Amino acid sequence: MGLLRTAFGLALLMIVGTILTGCGHSGPPAPKMNWVEAGSYRKDNRKRGDIVAIVIHTTEGNYKDDLSFVDNHNRTFAGNVKYFVSNDRSVSAHYVMGPNGEITNMVKVRDVAHTQTYYNGRAIGIECAGWGRFPEMWTPQMMDSLVNLCAYLCAKYDIPPYQPEGTAYEGPYAIVIGDPAISEDGKAKRGPNTDRYSAHGLVGHYQVQPWNKSDPGPHFPWAVFTARVRQRMTDYGAKLAPLPGPEDTAKEVYATATIKEDAATAGKPFTYQRSIVGKGAGAINASDITFPNFAKVKDLVAGEPTKTGDASENRATFEVPLTMPKVASFALTASRINFNGTWTDSPTLDVKVEQPIP
Repeated sequence: MGLLRTAFGLALLMIVGTILTGCGHSGPPAPKMNWVEAGSYRKDNRKRGDIVAIVIHTTEGNYKDDLSFVDNHNRTFAGNVKYFVSNDRSVSAHYVMGPNGEITNMVKVRDVAHTQTYYNGRAIGIECAGWGRFPEMWTPQMMDSLVNLCAYLCAKYDIPPYQPEGTAYEGPYAIVIGDPAISEDGKAKRGPNTDRYSAHGLVGHYQVQPWNKSDPGPHFPWAVFTARVRQRMTDYGAKLAPLPGPEDTAKEVYATATIKEDAATAGKPFTYQRSIVGKGAGAINASDITFPNFAKVKDLVAGEPTKTGDASENRATFEVPLTMPKVASFALTASRINFNGTWTDSPTLDVKVEQPIP
């Protein structure tokens, strides 16, 4: 009787697995993790197709010479979870990985963590506790958890389980968005205002921000890691999304919304500024953008949007003059951009109007 029950159970599992595979639900299971909510992130409703990359980081931070590496490693994991709960830089991450394989989920994937500047809206940010300069930080337990998590996310959100080439500075996915300033010694000053990275896939932080980041560092085993992610996906019958070509990703745009002045003050004009970057973005005009409905904010007075001189082939900047007669806090809901026939939403901006200093 016991053998019959066992055989029946196995048959039932095989049937269920076949049904799930046929319904498109195949893929590695979600690894075990804790939930601790980060203090700063942007609410959103991202779905499959909106998320195209996973960015791997190391937390770096203070290293105490009077502690062992293991003690430092454990200490920095706990410290970084606490830091993302509350910090004065408004930074966060979707996940934080610990040296013993711990995973703390801090921002829901549908929402946008403040992790990798212009790349935030399209990516999932994973912070690995430790320091990229130490090869021993990549413990077997951490790597196992990182593989399991990335395989699960790649399958669920159709993210290519490969590392793309190059950085924002060089390679097929690099996009020049502005002419660099020239320093006194004649060298080009490249950085966030001149370059962008457009690739999909499993990406290092250094690829997105080569001007000031090097993580996950020289000891991260990219080839072995990505191969293990693909193998785990294959073991669970998941589809492996291919890396799109540079021309496909170059059609995408990135947009940022800011208030141009240091502070928005009651009774004084301030400027809503939207910068759009991407290959060919310089051809975008104000008529291609549906700006936020400024009239929805009571007492807010808005002028007409104008395209500024801060433009290049791959960059366009628009400004809208605003005036608010009183102290207030409000959100300017995302505008939309029509780029190459495709509408793209851009970020929502939270605005705080302060009392002028007498």
